[in-house]
Amino acid sequence: MIRDMERTISTGGGSVVSILEATLREQQTLRTPVALFSEEYDARSVRERFSHLIPLSKPNPGEQLAFQVNLDACTGCKACVAACHSLNGLDEDESWRDIGLLVGTRKQPYLQTVTSACHHCEDPACSNGCPVLAYDKDPITGIVRHLDDQCIGCSYCILKCPYDVPKFNLKRGIVRKCDMCQGRLTEGEAPACVQACPNEAIKIQVVKLSDVPDRGQIIAGAFDSSYTRPTTTYVSSKTVPEAAKPADAGRLDLDHGHVPLAWMLVLTQMSAGGFLGAALAPLSLNEVAVTSAVALFFGLIGIALSVLHLGQPLKAWRAFLGWKKSWLSREIIAFGALPGGGVAIAVAWWLGDLSLLRLAVVGTALAALGAVACSVMVYVDTRRAFWSLAQTGGKFFGTTLLLGASLCAVVWSWCGVAELPCAIALAVALRWFVSVWEISGYRDALSDESCAWHKSARIMEKYLSSALELRGLLFVMTGLLIPVLIAAGAPMPWMLTISLLLTFSSQLIERHYFFTACHCPKMPGN
Repeated sequence: MIRDMERTISTGGGSVVSILEATLREQQTLRTPVALFSEEYDARSVRERFSHLIPLSKPNPGEQLAFQVNLDACTGCKACVAACHSLNGLDEDESWRDIGLLVGTRKQPYLQTVTSACHHCEDPACSNGCPVLAYDKDPITGIVRHLDDQCIGCSYCILKCPYDVPKFNLKRGIVRKCDMCQGRLTEGEAPACVQACPNEAIKIQVVKLSDVPDRGQIIAGAFDSSYTRPTTTYVSSKTVPEAAKPADAGRLDLDHGHVPLAWMLVLTQMSAGGFLGAALAPLSLNEVAVTSAVALFFGLIGIALSVLHLGQPLKAWRAFLGWKKSWLSREIIAFGALPGGGVAIAVAWWLGDLSLLRLAVVGTALAALGAVACSVMVYVDTRRAFWSLAQTGGKFFGTTLLLGASLCAVVWSWCGVAELPCAIALAVALRWFVSVWEISGYRDALSDESCAWHKSARIMEKYLSSALELRGLLFVMTGLLIPVLIAAGAPMPWMLTISLLLTFSSQLIERHYFFTACHCPKMPGN
């Protein structure tokens, strides 16, 4: 077959060679980017090889270091990814740098690979949200570092970062991220990704903080820069088409379920509603104490379950340190008031002072409602469309009133309280109102592509249809259960207990897709 491919060609000296031999000779002298890079690397010292790709002096006040990516030079070879993984000693399934892809349309064809890592933002959301101050922004270089020894593995920084930068390391139970190879920069060496790129597509530059954009996108498909002010710049001699979008823009994926957090939210909100009912209802001394004790019991269970969410649960006591900036720390501090309120309630009951007892219950109820408000802000502060203030606030406070009224109805029915019919009517009315509101919002978002959480609605339709159907079934069963059981003459306490269990299950299902259906913003193609 080789003979069939052979063709004689004349060389300068008049000799005759086959086309195959000529091709092999050409390959041996081909000047590829990798070959040029290798020769350059071997010819000079480490400091000299990459001195033109890193700043040779520290930033001045009002400046910081930042990545600059030349899109024209990036080929998507992933040498930067491999080098980052190797030189930083990352685990097998861990990556601090990613490669994405931007595509155009048929009318505007476009194809561009995009390399991205931490953008070392001027106002980093990961640092602002961390409850244990496990992030540090260097005052000189501006590099955002993660302090592994302080991390408790709550993963809140993952929810806060709109670029999918922090990664949870299951083996260590903590979050880790790119630090721009700060140790190498200190010694005058280039970061791993800068050293590895054969086309010199990545460099470190000094940027003025006043020039960091506070609106728009650093690249098509990225989150709006007004949130964190990312410092990475992407340069190209070609204009990126307006229609360019990430190649995976239409991809629908379930997010992490955060099961302990789902249980915690439902239980603590039911507890807050129980305290509110105990504070508002005209009850006797023992009835107030029993209602408060039951509400406190479920609240403490929820708080205890939340610790299971942490990768480092033994360090959970440190979660109040970020109270100045982190809503998660404020939520923890507010829920921490429940045990103190429980002690005050127990003392007032033991003294037999109804006025003092009511004062303790009102204070505990206000603290619990404040904690629910902090829970709302924990998720609103991530800027995700599915976790908007209206959506999250309506769901969380709706659950508080709904389960709180249901819990009070159950407790009071077993205690024989006369105010029971009002609690039952309130619980049933809230159940129908909340469910109809949620179903209506879901249908509107699913049909309206301009809706901010349209993609979340599509995720629910694709992956969570069975959960939605089950919740609808529980909705109907809860609404019809009370009239049917009343007509059958069933005992009121058992009837209401079953109704509470069905309602609680329904709210737990809602919290499941509250987390899993939330579309996560990120860089293109990560």
